Amino acid sequence: MTWLLLVRTIMIPEEKIKALFDNYLEKHTPEYKVSTPPPVDLTQIVVIPSYREKDYLFRTLDSLRACQPPSGTVEVIVVLNTSEKDSPAIQEEQKQCQRALSEYSQKYQVPWLQIYSLEAYQLRKKHFGAGMARKIGLDEAIRRFHAIHRPNGIISCLDADSPVAPNYFTAIEEWYQTPEHQAAVIYFEHPLDGIHFPSEVYEAITLYELHLRYYLLALKQTGFPYASHTIGSCMSFRAIKYVQAGGMPRKQAGEDFYFLQKLIPLGGFGQITTTTVYPSPRPSNRVVFGTGASIREHLNGTKKLGKTYNPEAFNDLHNFFSRAKELRAISPDKLEIWAYNLSGPLRSFLLNTNFEEELSIILTNSNSEKTFLKRFYATFNSFRIVKYLNYSHEHFYAKTDVFEAAFTLMESIGEEISHILDEKDLLLKYREVEKRDNTIILD
Repeated sequence: MTWLLLVRTIMIPEEKIKALFDNYLEKHTPEYKVSTPPPVDLTQIVVIPSYREKDYLFRTLDSLRACQPPSGTVEVIVVLNTSEKDSPAIQEEQKQCQRALSEYSQKYQVPWLQIYSLEAYQLRKKHFGAGMARKIGLDEAIRRFHAIHRPNGIISCLDADSPVAPNYFTAIEEWYQTPEHQAAVIYFEHPLDGIHFPSEVYEAITLYELHLRYYLLALKQTGFPYASHTIGSCMSFRAIKYVQAGGMPRKQAGEDFYFLQKLIPLGGFGQITTTTVYPSPRPSNRVVFGTGASIREHLNGTKKLGKTYNPEAFNDLHNFFSRAKELRAISPDKLEIWAYNLSGPLRSFLLNTNFEEELSIILTNSNSEKTFLKRFYATFNSFRIVKYLNYSHEHFYAKTDVFEAAFTLMESIGEEISHILDEKDLLLKYREVEKRDNTIILD
């Protein structure tokens, strides 16, 4: 019997791994497939959803083609999708992009890099979006790795408007050479200046990215064990982890956030900080939240950037998480009394969101402190944290200036920043600090 080493010292028999993939592909049989059989030395697959992205896609493909070659073959799967509600003109636009892709791959042949496209047209409006497009490409990536018996094959997600650094593939390959490394978010930087967008866009993305990095650092300071960026164009994972997480949800937006909530607790999760993805700062009206929506709302004045969550809300969470173990020793009907140990906003949130019943379920299914904490953080997860932050700011706190909050937090961890006077310089400091963080979430 062959055995495969996975997270830490956990060993999974080969037949069990095969069953996992077989079961997944039986439930999620790819409807759209690459006809060319996968090469036996295929080690990495990159999936790129592309809906009306012809102006950006080839710039991203140029960056991939210019990368330093890793040791095995790499495939890029571009998913060209349309909705059942789209006009014939949009579908023809996507078909033209497919033809351009075919010509591109023939013209710029790279021995170690193969580019394929999947044409997924007339998708149901109910599920149409980046999540469904990612899922189509990712499920095909799973089928291809399974066909060559490579459950540890590496799959990465990009967006059509997100070029990469020249060492993208080699840095990913090197990071995964450590067996404990199972999934990651790849370090990213939005462009903060340039000629492609008006200055207002670069000013907006500076505020937005500063908020993102402040939020992540503040969340890590609370003691929450699964803190991570949730950016779809920066996700990477072994094929088996994708299967174990149940695959990508078919959401119109926020698919990356929901998928990572399932992926991170599986363990072996970290950040690849030795290369960079460069997501676009452009505004977009395709989704209701995320980078493009935030930039659009800032520019049209409906929701200005520059404010962020009050540090006191994170202090509330820090106190709660530091005392979480105490919940094992109380009965759920005593939660209201115990909650007096917490801040008023957090106590109010717990008592008004059914946490007593959830605590009862956690306690019933936990026979050790480790199991209890794992179930606790599966319940009070990233989604619940966002709900608390929004609840506390709706009822108790005022949002604060992002520069002020981010400056104070950076000072609190001992970084020298007295010379920093504006948001851009502070963001550059946050980038520097984040690149030094090589934390791995083991389980």
